Amino acid sequence: MGRERSGAAQPSSRPAPRAALFMAGRVALMLAGIAVMALGIDLVVKGNLGNSPISACPYVVSHVLPDISFGTLMLVWQCLLVVTQIVILRRDFHPIDLLQLPVSVFFGLCIDVFVVLLAPLSVSSYLSAWLYLAVGILVLAAGIVMTVVSGTVMNCGEAVVQAVVAKTGIRFGTVKVSFDLTCAIVATVLGLAFLGYVEGVREGTVVCAMFTGMVVNLYMAGYGKLRAARAARCERRAVVGGASAPCEDAREAAGAWGDGAVLD
Repeated sequence: MGRERSGAAQPSSRPAPRAALFMAGRVALMLAGIAVMALGIDLVVKGNLGNSPISACPYVVSHVLPDISFGTLMLVWQCLLVVTQIVILRRDFHPIDLLQLPVSVFFGLCIDVFVVLLAPLSVSSYLSAWLYLAVGILVLAAGIVMTVVSGTVMNCGEAVVQAVVAKTGIRFGTVKVSFDLTCAIVATVLGLAFLGYVEGVREGTVVCAMFTGMVVNLYMAGYGKLRAARAARCERRAVVGGASAPCEDAREAAGAWGDGAVLD
């Protein structure tokens, strides 16, 4: 999503090299967040308690249309999510937001890499399956927060959530829960309608849908407190030393990284 919808600060008067370094840091944070999200999803899937909500619909369709690969259907699903953002945002949707699509390709590559890296691990019991699910949710939520606070480009699913946040002012995590539950319900309906049974949606899918957004809210609340504490320390140093530039940088960074409705 564009920075305008994640509460980005206005352009500063900082020198160009510093501004470029600042932006590079934000992009690096976003890419790291995408990779962390991919790890979280693979951990959820590793538990074998159902697919993650964001992949549930294309997974069902891959069983309805077996001649089309799951990866192709995931890309189609991501494109549909971009169209959804356009419908929600209308004039507030900007061409730069189409960068979500190449980011989604990177997301898919990360998922494939972590599938290979996690392959040696095994699920020995139902309890261990829930452990994988719990850790996956914590990791997935951390990755989501990293992409949101970067103020750059988000994964298509989280970008839809942020579009609703921008239009309603509802907390990101709250909208995330509703979005994930909707994906799980749609996947269930598709399975029953075209396959005659539920495919890929299990207890883990529902738990992931219900709790990922809640964990995101907790992480964002903690981030907000850390940011406020940093700003307070900076202000105190400015009062003692009379230096204001570091505080201006801190305020700008805070505004660029996740301000606005997301943290309400």
